[in-house]
Amino acid sequence: MDAVEPRYNEKPAGSGDYIFMVGFVLLVLLVLAFTYAFHNCRRSRSAPPPSISFVNTSYDDAYNQHHIRFSPGIDDDVLVTFPSFVYSEATMPHKGDTTADTNGSGCSICLADYKPTDVVRLLPECGHFFHVKCIDTWLKAHPTCPVCRNSPLAGTVPLPVQGR
Repeated sequence: MDAVEPRYNEKPAGSGDYIFMVGFVLLVLLVLAFTYAFHNCRRSRSAPPPSISFVNTSYDDAYNQHHIRFSPGIDDDVLVTFPSFVYSEATMPHKGDTTADTNGSGCSICLADYKPTDVVRLLPECGHFFHVKCIDTWLKAHPTCPVCRNSPLAGTVPLPVQGR
């Protein structure tokens, strides 16, 4: 009798189906992962940027609307009531007591030296002065003097300075 030799080159029945199924499942998972990532990236790019409103609202309104609210600066109508003048007028000897010596020779906001023809605005409560464009821009966003952090409005309580 002839002995039957085992065949080692043949694959067992069903092994090709198993590899095909594992590969198919991995392919489906990969496609789902790419679709999810694409959707998240596209959604984040199409969402409008978060809005920041400079309006006084109560805590409940801000909480319900999920927006960050900041306290406003000083209104344009109030800014124009602060005295403004040409810098050379502040340094004239006949003016008497001036704030030119307390402010130094430059604007604390833009750090540029004052020229005799520069128009400056005086903050009435603290006596500091700055270029009109610099201080108006600052006070529209911040309700305090950039040097001493006191309110330039008469009759207001100075805000506590953090970090001291």
